[in-house]
Amino acid sequence: MRRVWQGSLYIACIFFLMVSTAWADNGTEGICMTVQQGIRLHVDGMYGGYPHSVLRSAVLQGVACPSNAAELHAFSLIADPSPHLRVSVTRPMGQGQQGSISARLFSRGQFVIGERMSLSPLARSQSPFSVTSDINLMMARLWSDLAERISHGGPVMP
Repeated sequence: MRRVWQGSLYIACIFFLMVSTAWADNGTEGICMTVQQGIRLHVDGMYGGYPHSVLRSAVLQGVACPSNAAELHAFSLIADPSPHLRVSVTRPMGQGQQGSISARLFSRGQFVIGERMSLSPLARSQSPFSVTSDINLMMARLWSDLAERISHGGPVMP
């Protein structure tokens, strides 16, 4: 009887995780609207049991847009139509659990560039709003890497 109960609980957990991921992926936000036509942002992932709306708000606070001349030039090469950015944040439940964030930029349905990094020690034990600085750093690296690739004559899309 105990095995049946554990199996049912296991299946329910898998179903919940699959459904919550599908719910999390539904909406998009317009960001960086002062740069060309802006970027469509998709936020997915989970952050230690917090509602997805809280995670989305934290990501929106941390997003950095292209800012210097090289970054703006690189962005202009992919800006029409509006590219989309997928940011994923994952931090398992439990105090001090390791987590990660990733960002992937797509233009015209093709992958352009991505970044991934582990969450800082502060973000591992705090609310989702503690990841805003991690997201900001990761986004700054993404724009810098794209500008660097373009300045060395690399392709816009690998």
